[in-house]
Amino acid sequence: MIRSILAEWLVHCADPQAARRKLPRHIPSPTLALELVEQARLHGVLAGLLRNFPPFADDPGFVTAKDAARRHHRENLALATMLGHQADELMAAARDLPVAVVKGPVFARTLYPDPSLRSFTDIDVLAAPDAVPALGEILQALGFSLAEYGPQLAPQEWKWVHREQGVLMVEVQTDLIHAASLRGAVSLRYEVIADGPETPAALLLIALVHGGAHHYDRLQLVVDVCQAARTLTGSDEERHFAAMVEQTQARFIAVAGLTLAGRIFNEPRCIEIARSLGPVRYAGLAGLLLDRTSVISATTNRRVLHAWRRQAFRLLIKRAARN
Repeated sequence: MIRSILAEWLVHCADPQAARRKLPRHIPSPTLALELVEQARLHGVLAGLLRNFPPFADDPGFVTAKDAARRHHRENLALATMLGHQADELMAAARDLPVAVVKGPVFARTLYPDPSLRSFTDIDVLAAPDAVPALGEILQALGFSLAEYGPQLAPQEWKWVHREQGVLMVEVQTDLIHAASLRGAVSLRYEVIADGPETPAALLLIALVHGGAHHYDRLQLVVDVCQAARTLTGSDEERHFAAMVEQTQARFIAVAGLTLAGRIFNEPRCIEIARSLGPVRYAGLAGLLLDRTSVISATTNRRVLHAWRRQAFRLLIKRAARN
């Protein structure tokens, strides 16, 4: 019962369109609200909780939980502000290179009604392979040092950390899929989004590939998909999206992610787009593996109980690409 109450409120508050949703029936106790705050923080939806959880508006019994949420939210905002400034400087210096900032600050600015609703902890840059050396020189000039890269023999991702502000990190990647074991099944490289990295079609594809590669281990990833689907309107954008999905072999990941987001947030637009992509083998099985329980449990001590479902989904990604 307690887990169900927490899950219902997490989903309700995480939705930027929570005002249109019916409130969950059971209000958690002030003590349970502290756990709700912690789960919201781990799932990356703390700002939504502060905005959409009614007891935080006028109930003095919840002041301890509200203060904890505010404290963490201020930390998130401070980091996002610094990262956003660095992202702007980086892209200004790299404006002539085939690179694009993806996810975090871009999602916050383009997909959410208030950027503060989408927290992020680093800057992700998708770059054409030929641009990586020049991009490294720019990062060094901006005060960053190379901290890590991989894989060793043929690097495809590089982590840069600011020399004075160690909390600032830029991750440069030539493929949004990091795991080498998955790249044979699905791949999202810069050239796919080069003509419009912030078009609705590109944003939705990025959200789906990112979420699918991480097995939706945070509710924030599902919100990203839902918000991106809501921005994809018109037949031209739908055709553009479908073409990009085929180009990246991401039809299974796309249908699975859209179906998951549609069910969790009761968003018909997600289901409409999923159906427009046509039938996909193993989509039904993916729906059984990934659901609200598997997503919410990923940040709790019950994670291990559902780990097999996420690993099975990973296997389906690879199997679907062979069919």
